Amino acid sequence: MDEYFRRKRRIFTLKLSPEGTPFQHSVWDALVGIPFGQTASYGEIAAQLNRPKAARAVGRANGTNPIYLIVPCHRVIGANGSLTGFAFGEKIKEKLLRHEGASAASLV
Repeated sequence: MDEYFRRKRRIFTLKLSPEGTPFQHSVWDALVGIPFGQTASYGEIAAQLNRPKAARAVGRANGTNPIYLIVPCHRVIGANGSLTGFAFGEKIKEKLLRHEGASAASLV
């Protein structure tokens, strides 16, 4: 974690086995695929999973993510760019995204 906060680590290469449903695991796998400093919307992840109407289900799975920095749920934003839905609050979510250098456009 120290390397992440010193900007020396952008990708974690740990073997993980969090408990969850197959759908939750598919969402968490998609979260790991969001590059450092970038964001994706709940709807974009739903579409990526071939479940275009499942944005709310993606949000629920995102909210149950037990490994929040390694599986970067803070990189998921609302369709309008809003910083919605983060267990530690939107201010922390914004700080994490700014730390990663996310574009100002994704920090509405």
